[in-house]
Amino acid sequence: MNTPKPVTPDEAKIVWATLRNPSARRVAKALSQAGRRVHHSTIARWRAQGWRSVVHGPHPVEAAHQAVDVAARVLTGDPTAGPEVLERQAEEREKLENLTDRELLRRAARELCVTNVRVSQELQRHLSMLVAEKTIETAVLLRALWGAVDAAAAAFGQVLEIGNAKPGSQDDDDDAFLAEARKVLEDALKH
Repeated sequence: MNTPKPVTPDEAKIVWATLRNPSARRVAKALSQAGRRVHHSTIARWRAQGWRSVVHGPHPVEAAHQAVDVAARVLTGDPTAGPEVLERQAEEREKLENLTDRELLRRAARELCVTNVRVSQELQRHLSMLVAEKTIETAVLLRALWGAVDAAAAAFGQVLEIGNAKPGSQDDDDDAFLAEARKVLEDALKH
């Protein structure tokens, strides 16, 4: 499913200028009628703020990875060392510029899952101490891990929707695995 890109303050300002008697409700209605849903209070806020630009957040996979990265520091005890200390990944990495969007998203989701597994394993080793001594920090970590599972399920779904795997390729073989992984993750989220 392709969702339209979010309405920007600049677009709302242009619509505002084209209306004879503009109001936040009329601008929101005009944009919504064109398939670009936006609430009238958002238009009013943008106008009150001088139509300044809106910064959109990172992709859900990136946001989840950042949340795990920050929250995992409770495991290392070092505010400068996140899960990369736990991961011990090889120095050599493929050049990301050569990957397709499908491959890049699949890889990002996979790396998020791998990080989640490693952080979860480390959490299990220290769980009793962390719950007793660092309850709030542990809750933040658990919330980040749960958000990462949700983001990974959504990302694997996007990979399957992109669906540009070549028949007989490794990606084609992976589609069955991804479909099963997505189902398992979505089922886990329901419980």
